[in-house]
Amino acid sequence: MKNIWGSLSILARYYLISMISFFICWSIFSIFNLEWINALFFMTSYVWHFTLLTPGLKEKMLTKKQRFSFINVVVRTNYYLQLFIKIKKVPFGPSIIRAISPLLFTAILLVVGGSGNILFTLLGSVCFEATHYLLSKKSLSKSTSKQPGDSEIPPAIPSAENFHE
Repeated sequence: MKNIWGSLSILARYYLISMISFFICWSIFSIFNLEWINALFFMTSYVWHFTLLTPGLKEKMLTKKQRFSFINVVVRTNYYLQLFIKIKKVPFGPSIIRAISPLLFTAILLVVGGSGNILFTLLGSVCFEATHYLLSKKSLSKSTSKQPGDSEIPPAIPSAENFHE
């Protein structure tokens, strides 16, 4: 089993761990027989955080022309929130910053569409951040290599001159 795990790339390990933890959280919430809209907000927030912490995605979205991609909007919103909100003294500061953008999205849906559940958006954020923290802490104690995560300092956005041939 260690040979198979060792042969997986960092991205494949991240996908596997995150999706297993998603199905565990989802099975716990499915016991309570939630309404479909609440489950949708939980999934949206969970996948939002999953996307933000995907290894290499932030750099790809910030350096390439992905103008009309919703993932680009998600990554850039988090990038600008990291630039303007500096929470270094608070434990789990980057997690709090990552939780702001799905809450804003839910608030916009609540105002414009009339439906939205901020509680389940928060639950999705907390579930992902808790499982990611616990699993990365466990894997860091076993290995000396650090798992990729969300850095405190966001990478610089290249100028438009880099895109010209």
